[in-house]
Amino acid sequence: MSRRIIFHVDVNSAYLSWEAVHRLQHGDPLDLRTVPSVVGGNPETRHGIILTKSIPAKKYGIKTGESVYEAKAKCPKLIIVPPNYLLYMQCSTAFGDILREYSPQVEQYSIDELYVKSG
Repeated sequence: MSRRIIFHVDVNSAYLSWEAVHRLQHGDPLDLRTVPSVVGGNPETRHGIILTKSIPAKKYGIKTGESVYEAKAKCPKLIIVPPNYLLYMQCSTAFGDILREYSPQVEQYSIDELYVKSG
């Protein structure tokens, strides 16, 4: 009797992680994952919401979905970067391709969540 295994993969803070790696690959010396930072709305007008946050930003109580204004009030030195959806789609596709190297049965649930099935 064979057992079927389903492996759920969820990228932690996907937009921020992908953004940080992309910036590092293009010469930015700052790793956004190591400082209070978020991907979200416009920092100049302080409009929009937080889409994702770094682990250091979580320590300030910053939450996904809250306004940029509220997040800046909690952490005035918060780094806010605008979303780059084209980059995130490319990263998601590449991630799925990597998982397909291990199993042809990959089901995408969202941009950063996939299920890999065996058997």
